[in-house]
Amino acid sequence: MIDMHIHTNNSDGTDSVKELLEKAENLKLKYISITDHDTCKSYEELKNIDYSRFFSGTIIKGIEIKVYYNGGTIEVLGYKINTEVMSQWLNDFYKDKSREVLQKKYFNLLYDKCKQMGLLLANKENISWNPKKDWASFVIYTEIKKHLENREKVPDDLWETFSGFNRKYCNDPKHILYIDKSEDYPSLTEAINAIKKANGLVFMPHLYIYKWIKNKEQFINDLINNYEIDGIECYYTDFTEKETQYLLNLCDKKGLYKSGGSDYHGENKPRISLARGYGNLNISEKIIENWV
Repeated sequence: MIDMHIHTNNSDGTDSVKELLEKAENLKLKYISITDHDTCKSYEELKNIDYSRFFSGTIIKGIEIKVYYNGGTIEVLGYKINTEVMSQWLNDFYKDKSREVLQKKYFNLLYDKCKQMGLLLANKENISWNPKKDWASFVIYTEIKKHLENREKVPDDLWETFSGFNRKYCNDPKHILYIDKSEDYPSLTEAINAIKKANGLVFMPHLYIYKWIKNKEQFINDLINNYEIDGIECYYTDFTEKETQYLLNLCDKKGLYKSGGSDYHGENKPRISLARGYGNLNISEKIIENWV
């Protein structure tokens, strides 16, 4: 069994690298990849420890990069990367726009947009959060949900799930909550070029979760036909069997590599277990044997 999509406390997960490795060992995972958001800090840690003391399987170096695409944001995975080259690119790109700077910006923008919608929120200074670790969109969504009066002021899918709020409305140029991030994140092409420069493989993760994208088939075809993609994350916690099978068949048809992962974040996504997702995810190491 494998898990090729995992986050530690070096981005927005809660497990340390050591804790994560110990959990992976307990599950007897054969391959894992730590794919923290926009950072390779976990691999800097691994250079200084004998990780075989905690995990007997194989670690494939990875990263998840947020990118700007057609008006919204999506993510791209890089595997087998040279982490030093990737870290240098990240430092160069984000030198004037750190995570803290960007999250403070989004917090203020989203707060003001919610107030324009007539939503009840606590005063900004009374909302406790850490822009170095927390996502502004999740902080604002949590604050919206604290006030039941807001229930009747927002669409059902915005209220019911953070994914609806963030993946749909905050990325929909036609909605008041939309935030233009074109100047804040690399384009998909820029991220792909960076991964290739770091001698990595480019995979597209969780292709069905972007609720702001109406036509998923057209979206997937655009990625495959117009970008230098090496593979697709075919197994994912939120995928239906039909979606997984479609992606597996597509990879076979197009000659693309396959991968899969839980998108584990520890206590920040408590329903998702390492390697198991919601409990029934069981990804065989056989799907990645032709590229690891």
